[in-house]
Formats: sequence, structure tokens, C-alpha cells
Amino acid sequence: MKIVICYIVISNGPKTDDFCSRFVATYREFPPGIEHETMLICQGGPPPTETALIFEGIWPLGVWPHLNDPGWDVSAYIDAANGPCKEADIMVCMGESVHFHRAGWLKRFVEAWAAHGPGFYGPFASNLVRAHLQTTCFCTSPVILRQYPVKVQNRIERMNFEHGERACWRRVSALGMPVRLVTFDGEYEPMAWRYPQNIIYRGTQENCLCWCNHTQGFAEGDATRKRNWSAAADRPFK
Repeated sequence: MKIVICYIVISNGPKTDDFCSRFVATYREFPPGIEHETMLICQGGPPPTETALIFEGIWPLGVWPHLNDPGWDVSAYIDAANGPCKEADIMVCMGESVHFHRAGWLKRFVEAWAAHGPGFYGPFASNLVRAHLQTTCFCTSPVILRQYPVKVQNRIERMNFEHGERACWRRVSALGMPVRLVTFDGEYEPMAWRYPQNIIYRGTQENCLCWCNHTQGFAEGDATRKRNWSAAADRPFK
């Protein structure tokens, strides 16, 4: 099985080197637990040399320059599914702020895939706006991304991919394919996404397979922010 981690790198971004350094440091401290390839999707063109050197030693590694476009990260993943990741079985798509806190995070995705089959999986779920798996990090096949019928060309279309009425996960589910929140303690169907303990916007968040800017914002918030963010994520499923 060919598994590719697709990690977004914003070339010359204001926080890029800090985010990339954290990604690499936590990747080494908390190994993924299963063989894979890593691809840097470099938004805006090739990264500066000092940024590329941060990833030295994480092999096999591909660097794929991708011109910035209004579709943000989602359009880049779809383009990768039509290009360098076309032959992959699994793409694990990760935004620049993603980082790790416990070993075996990739193994959990693959275990869920083996148990339920090809589909749409993610470590972060919220009912804010509509129920959705947050696309800061998600796991699917290049075939599913290629079949998404809307060309993602702007921010609205990017957000519709995530939590619109015809979001990608809803299309996958309508085809009878599995859609799951994957945590360290289990795999959960959509109606149960907000049931587990210590998921995003709840408790320690340590049940999440990885962390990101959203989990960090919650962790660093005061009691009011945590209460409000939790309530928004826990609103009724729709």
C-alpha cells in the first residue's frame, strides 16, 4: 500500500519556518508508526533553501512546487491527486500548522482504513456551521479527490468542500463509503463525532491524532473561550 503524507508549505510565509520546524521536530519525537512517503506541497513555488533544509532526513521525500491559487490548500490537494499522488492508495493531507504529540498517529489512520475500507477520515470533527471533518488534516484516496465535481477556485468553494451542504465527506457517505472521525481510542461515525473524550475543543485534546492551530487556540484560551468554542462545536448535528 502506498501512503503519502501531503504537507502544505507556504513558500516565504510569515510563520512557515516555525511551523515546519515544529512539524519535523514532533514527527521525529512521535514517529508515525508505519511506512510512508512524505511530499511537501509548496504553495507559491519552490521553498527557500533554509526552509527545505528543515526537512533534511525525512525520506523518501518529494517537493512539489504548486502555484498559489484562490482554492488554498484544498485545490492543491486535488491537483496533487491528479498529479504526483495519482498512484497513491492513501493521501494524508496536512496543513502547515499540523504537529504531533503521540506516536502511532499514521498507524491509526491505516488501521481505520483497513477496518472500514477506502473513504474519508479525519482527526478533527465539529458541528459548527454544519457537521464536518475539518480539512486542516484529513485522510482519503486520490480517486475520491479526483471525483470531487466542483473545481475549487475560491475561498467559498474551499469552505464548501469542508462543511457545505454537499461537502466532500457527504458525497463520499452518499456513495456508501465510510466516513469516520479517527482518534487514538476509536473510529466514530458522523452522528457520534462529538461523543469521545479529549477530542478537539474538549478537555486535553490528547485523543486527537495530531494537533494544529485550532487545538492550540483552544489550549491557550481562557475559560470563556474554551466554553464558547466547545459549545459551538457541540451544537446539534445537521
